[in-house]
Amino acid sequence: MPEEMPTPEDQMMQWITSKWITKPIYVATELGIADLVRDGPKSIDALAKETDTHAPTLYRLLRALSSVGIFVETDARKFGLTPLARCLLSDAMRPMARMFLSGWHDKAWNALDYTVRTGNPGFDHVFGKQSFEWMEENPEARTILDQGQGLKAIGFAKALMDAYDFSGFSSICDVGGGQGSFMIQLLANYPHIKGIVADMPGVVVPAKKAIANAGLSHRCKAIPFDFLKETPPVCDAFFLVNVMHDWEDTVCCRILKNISRVMKAESRLWIVEYLLEPGTDFSVAKLLDIEVLVMGGGRERSIDEYKSLIDSVGLAVSKVIPTNLGPVMLECAIAK
Repeated sequence: MPEEMPTPEDQMMQWITSKWITKPIYVATELGIADLVRDGPKSIDALAKETDTHAPTLYRLLRALSSVGIFVETDARKFGLTPLARCLLSDAMRPMARMFLSGWHDKAWNALDYTVRTGNPGFDHVFGKQSFEWMEENPEARTILDQGQGLKAIGFAKALMDAYDFSGFSSICDVGGGQGSFMIQLLANYPHIKGIVADMPGVVVPAKKAIANAGLSHRCKAIPFDFLKETPPVCDAFFLVNVMHDWEDTVCCRILKNISRVMKAESRLWIVEYLLEPGTDFSVAKLLDIEVLVMGGGRERSIDEYKSLIDSVGLAVSKVIPTNLGPVMLECAIAK
């Protein structure tokens, strides 16, 4: 007998009760359970001792997650990894879970109704300041954010190197480059390129450390930089990776204008973003659009909307390069 399709009511109930799964995931990631059982299953008593938690309650939490395939319960109340649980390792998606399921992130999203009523960011309404300013004042949250963004950037870098040959450039600046994960991947593949990671002061120290740990300090540096107020150092090319979608149009134009001031005819600017595609099909960009709206008033854009912004500052899109991960790379040059 074929398995019956869930009813609309069943599907809707899954969405309504999603926190029954996402909140236990968050607690498990905060406790680092996946890392603790990386080398094999452990008893609930051992896990409770290592995490300083109440063993009977921790058991109930992991039992619930095991029921949906996140961890597996073996004999003698031991828990081990499943393919889903492996995603929660520190070198996998743990930073993403810690960021998107955190209390501060929930607090901003709880103001979604305010955002829908006013068009203004829920984050600003709840915290009384912009998210980037708040991050500078909350280094622990900023570190988790950068770890999550860094893991995503590594994937983007690999996908872009599969799609584009960067060997013709000798110096590249990653504007808003966080802890340098993207640039580190790029430079590891192109030993002749010198790199600059330019971002807010709060991220420069961890970026320098990451660059040093990668053995790249001799040809890569991290500098404090405010892309809303300053022009970047002169380089052959510039990256904006998942930066534009964080900002509304007037701010994007300011960022682009500041970069364009140091570009020459042969310079290139690469913008890496998801695109809103026409039609009514599912698109991760349509969901991400709400995330960046709530968190800072940003937006995902169509190719025509990006071209309009880019044209307005005297640049032009010369190539649209798709990747196997979903985002595209828009190659821009000085308009002729």
